Amino acid sequence: MMKITLDSARQFARSILAAQGVPADIADDVAEHLVEADRSGYVSHGLSILPNYRRAIESGNVNPTGRAACVLDRDMLMVFDGNGGFGQHVGKTVMTRAIERVRQHGHCIVTLRKSHHLGRMGHYGEMVASAGFVLLSFTNVINRPPVVAPFGGRVPRLTTNPLCFAGPMPNGRPPLVVDIATSAIAINKARVLAEKGEPAPENSIIDAEGNPTTDAGVMFDDQPGSLLPFGAHKGYGLGVVAELLAGVLSGGGTIQPDNPRGGVATNNLFAVLLNPELDLGINWEREEVEAFVRYLHDTPPAPGFDQVQYPGEYEAMHRAAAATHLEINPKIWSHLAALAGDLGVDMPAA
Repeated sequence: MMKITLDSARQFARSILAAQGVPADIADDVAEHLVEADRSGYVSHGLSILPNYRRAIESGNVNPTGRAACVLDRDMLMVFDGNGGFGQHVGKTVMTRAIERVRQHGHCIVTLRKSHHLGRMGHYGEMVASAGFVLLSFTNVINRPPVVAPFGGRVPRLTTNPLCFAGPMPNGRPPLVVDIATSAIAINKARVLAEKGEPAPENSIIDAEGNPTTDAGVMFDDQPGSLLPFGAHKGYGLGVVAELLAGVLSGGGTIQPDNPRGGVATNNLFAVLLNPELDLGINWEREEVEAFVRYLHDTPPAPGFDQVQYPGEYEAMHRAAAATHLEINPKIWSHLAALAGDLGVDMPAA
């Protein structure tokens, strides 16, 4: 594994983006988001994605200078257009505005349309939680072919449509963060398994004929298979909810075939933010949450596990382990080195 400091990782990502005409403030937000994704244990959403972003810029599927614009403001409802900009910058702008609105009114509904890939949704959950508020968000993915079959179907009709729920926890504990796709596994996970020749989990993929398989490679055949929703009809139902809330209420559109499928992810978002300090008594709320967390932590671990965690502790554990440096897989490092060479950017010292 290659090891680089967090500062050099951020500077490298900024330089890569700046070399492609991305304004400094946008490059800063994207770089910070990517490094934090790596720190949190989500390599697929970290620096490794930079070569994909170069292809998106070159193909015109991302606007390097695109910024969020508020197109409707009705106090506790705001609608934004991302203008095809980098999602990590657009998403930060939108969530910052929404957090300000919650401070004023106690709650807020916000939608976003036409953003390039928003990145790791848990990042925005952590933003909201650090402000002391709660986030419930639904995201759909358009401008690419569908990859997830509906429950009972044998061909894809949806994408991975992630959900994110986050909020603060008492007594200095890491925030609660649930950031999940509505598919059984992510498409990037299937790609990694296919490259390694490793089997996919049972009940996560079907082939082009609708037959269950553990061969992740069928997702990349000329006649591709489909990911399945997690939890059968339950994940499917949540995926449909995310598609309609994010795609329709934002004005950005759904995955239905009359809309463009350019091959690069475009995200729409529907989110609710609220201040959890209601009239129940803040001390009671904190004590109740603390008691519930202790109840979870006291669960005897199953074979193969050391402890039971609540959602969000995994990310906090990884960030603590990467407090000063990132470890980067040699294969990812080689891809980044090739990208840097093409753009005339120096690689960071490892």
